[in-house]
Amino acid sequence: MKKFAILMLAFVMVFSGCVDEVIVKKGDIITVDYTESLEDGTVLVTTIEGVAKEQNIFSPEEEYKPFKFTVGKGDTISGFSDGVIGMSIGETKVFTITPEKGFGRIKPELIRVYPVIETIPARIPRVIEIPYDRFVAEFKENYTAGDIVTLPDTGIEMTVKSISQNVLLAYNYKAGDQMPSYGAPWNITVARLDEKNITVKYSVKKNDTVQFPNVLWNTTIIDVNDESIVIKNNAIPDTEIEGVFGQMTRVRFNETSIIMDQNHKLAGMNLTFSVTLISIEEKNKE
Repeated sequence: MKKFAILMLAFVMVFSGCVDEVIVKKGDIITVDYTESLEDGTVLVTTIEGVAKEQNIFSPEEEYKPFKFTVGKGDTISGFSDGVIGMSIGETKVFTITPEKGFGRIKPELIRVYPVIETIPARIPRVIEIPYDRFVAEFKENYTAGDIVTLPDTGIEMTVKSISQNVLLAYNYKAGDQMPSYGAPWNITVARLDEKNITVKYSVKKNDTVQFPNVLWNTTIIDVNDESIVIKNNAIPDTEIEGVFGQMTRVRFNETSIIMDQNHKLAGMNLTFSVTLISIEEKNKE
């Protein structure tokens, strides 16, 4: 009789909700299927092969399988991790997260904009001005006005014009001398010079196509004259490039500009997730 009473009590506890349901808590290791979408319904990522095929985002190189992670450990964006807390096995939950809980707001300082068409002057200053402290650090010796110094690692000679809080230096070029191109895809020759300016000639002609080093696109010379050369950077399809430290930069062209954006491609966007909890492998013992 006592055994029957215990069984009945257990039955009542289960069906009256007195037994705690196993739900996701911070620290749990869980496995889920999920689909990530934009607010307009565009599917970005899914762990479900059938959904990928239905949404025309299927890739044979992708492995479609449930995703396992530790809740609250930083394995995912915080909004996704927070969103699954409280779910029970077999439950499907749909929730939307803001950029603050996703990939952040767009940071303007991570966006650089360059013109598609650029004008490069053929006249450059002959005299430069640098702070005295920098001059001493570069040349390591005491100099006076009229002395000739050589720029470190270049062999370029300059005359000291004056020394005070700042130092004025004049290039000692003459007509016909070659100037460093500093990576530009052309040679630079001194055409003429006066006390203030150096006029140079670039070894290109109109309609030439040149390639700057470490640049994905090529460049066309659209005008050459005594005052400048005008170049046009030729558009390429939108792409991503990886930096030295692994950061990705998205590159895109419009009619007037080259936009190089280091923000995550989903920065500034609200994201919607449909998540089905498959298993909880380990419970947090707090």
